[in-house]
Amino acid sequence: PTRELNLAGAGITAIIWATGYVADYRWLEVNAFNEQHKPQHHRGVSSEPGVYFLGLPWLSRRGSTFIWGVWHDAKYIADQIAIQRQYQHYQSTSER
Repeated sequence: PTRELNLAGAGITAIIWATGYVADYRWLEVNAFNEQHKPQHHRGVSSEPGVYFLGLPWLSRRGSTFIWGVWHDAKYIADQIAIQRQYQHYQSTSER
């Protein structure tokens, strides 16, 4: 198993954390949690750039934790990733 990964070196620019039966964030060492070690986010978009959450209770609606309802949140997060990538592209081209 992969135990360590250089995200930038691997070209990974986003992480979507989709919960399972038990939320366990101990291994995720990013500044995306409050004092109770709960995710800080707005509709799954984390306070840490490039980190997103799916499957959390009431992320945007009652069905957010269910396979039949998570697609609403997944679409929103995918749209947010695309928007943030456009901003990054704009910033990198305007700095030239």
